[in-house]
Amino acid sequence: MTSLTDVMTADLARPPPTGLAPLLAALQSRYGEALQAIVLYGSCRRDKEIHDGLVDLLVLVSSYRAVHGAHPARIFNWLLPPNVYFLQVRNGQRPLRCKYAVVTLDQFASRCESFGDHYFWARFSQPARLLFAKDNAASGPRIAAARAAAARQYASRIAPILPSPLSCEDFWELALSTTYRCELRPESPDNARRLIAADPEYWQSLTRALAGEGLLEPAGQDHFAQPASSSFGKRLFRFEWQLRRVTGKLFNLARLFKAAGTFSNGIDYITWKVERHSGVRVEPTERMRRHPRLAAWGLAWRLWRQGGFR
Repeated sequence: MTSLTDVMTADLARPPPTGLAPLLAALQSRYGEALQAIVLYGSCRRDKEIHDGLVDLLVLVSSYRAVHGAHPARIFNWLLPPNVYFLQVRNGQRPLRCKYAVVTLDQFASRCESFGDHYFWARFSQPARLLFAKDNAASGPRIAAARAAAARQYASRIAPILPSPLSCEDFWELALSTTYRCELRPESPDNARRLIAADPEYWQSLTRALAGEGLLEPAGQDHFAQPASSSFGKRLFRFEWQLRRVTGKLFNLARLFKAAGTFSNGIDYITWKVERHSGVRVEPTERMRRHPRLAAWGLAWRLWRQGGFR
């Protein structure tokens, strides 16, 4: 039986798309000795070559003081990780864009194993590629172990709410759909299934490894059930997810509007992000662009009234 950490290690080692070198060089120049590792995640990971789109990167650093100095961004990064930034470079004649999240390697590991932070579970249980590691012998295994911890937390909180034995694909569809309802992400109902269908071998290996650790109970013909638990325990987990639907949206909103001050053109990014997921568009004013942090909450109210947040 392949261990959960081995599954994550093999996944990180798979070849990434080509065309990312200009972004990596820019991030290495920007963060210098503080940069520990760069991980690619999100939908662009499936491309053979990056031509356009917005690449999602995780930038792991040694400390917030090394990155931010005495700037208040250091406190925000620690209180509500990650800080999210936008970067655009040239790849030949084409622009190459990324949205990257900054967090220390230590805090990344602790958030992935935290029982309450589904933001990290949901993103980093999914396939990812290790693009750069300052010390691959140390950073690579730590990242794989953190992702394994994220998958354990995720599965351990979804398994008790299983309605019946489910296939690997149905289990993760339930997990992702449940998490979507805790974020400002009105995704289409089949989005989770498309995501899983893009990497079937990964999800099957991950599910078998979780079953090998006792977090899921094999139920024949590649189906899996929840381990034995009391009816009270099941009700408790269901209540936890209902509570997370409120707290998760609040944290997601706070992270989104924190990005108003870390992105260049942060207000435009927020309106684009909400429009992309909901179809609701609010045109930002020049005053909003000049004072993004002050404008963000008024903009949030307008977007909520128009149905941009659910």
